[in-house]
Amino acid sequence: MESVDPMLIAFLPKDIRNMFFPYASVQLAALVLNLLIGFVMASIIGVHFRKYASAFCNRQDFSRLFPLLMLSVILIITVVKASLALALGLVGALSIVRFRTPIKEPEELLYLFLNIGVAVALGAGQTLAAVVACFVTLFLIGWVKKRDDKTKQENGLFLSLNFISDQSLKDTQLVSQLKSLLSEHADRIELRRIDIADNRFDANFFISVSDESQIDLCMRALSNAFSGINISLLEQHNIAGV
Repeated sequence: MESVDPMLIAFLPKDIRNMFFPYASVQLAALVLNLLIGFVMASIIGVHFRKYASAFCNRQDFSRLFPLLMLSVILIITVVKASLALALGLVGALSIVRFRTPIKEPEELLYLFLNIGVAVALGAGQTLAAVVACFVTLFLIGWVKKRDDKTKQENGLFLSLNFISDQSLKDTQLVSQLKSLLSEHADRIELRRIDIADNRFDANFFISVSDESQIDLCMRALSNAFSGINISLLEQHNIAGV
């Protein structure tokens, strides 16, 4: 039998549709509605991610993936829930696919899980629950972020350090030395990433300071302690605009 336009199938009487198209059990109207709602929800999650997240990445480009992820999962869940055979086939297909997405920070993964959770609920037909849960989650996260910002009044900065030494760095205690040095001039420090390859050293820190003079003292101390060090500072909230 030649392929038939799914839109025509949706308008056929139920008895005829079941007779000639027994596998066309997806309600196209509900699917289109959920896809539209999912696109809107993914866009809202993207705006929230760009405004409140502190992940060390290009939040503008990363959030653009949310709608595609949302719509893909909605389609998969909508189709799979109507057939046990398709569900088993999906498990088999995923078992041979290797996902190598470079997710470097937990916050990025959490926002992806939020998109997937909303998409699964929409695909399963729980539209109201998906919308309510998404808005409640985003509201609570935003409220916590604003509360923390009011209590801390600190400047968050991403500090990137790299230098090349004349000798191998694998047996040195550079991390402890750096953390001790930074803690003298910053209110709070967090090690985000470190790469050591023979005589090359790269590290990313998140630091909080309450005064600009702390930055000057920190940079002067780093320059005195490590000859030829390259220092880059990036303000947290200007990584990507909304």
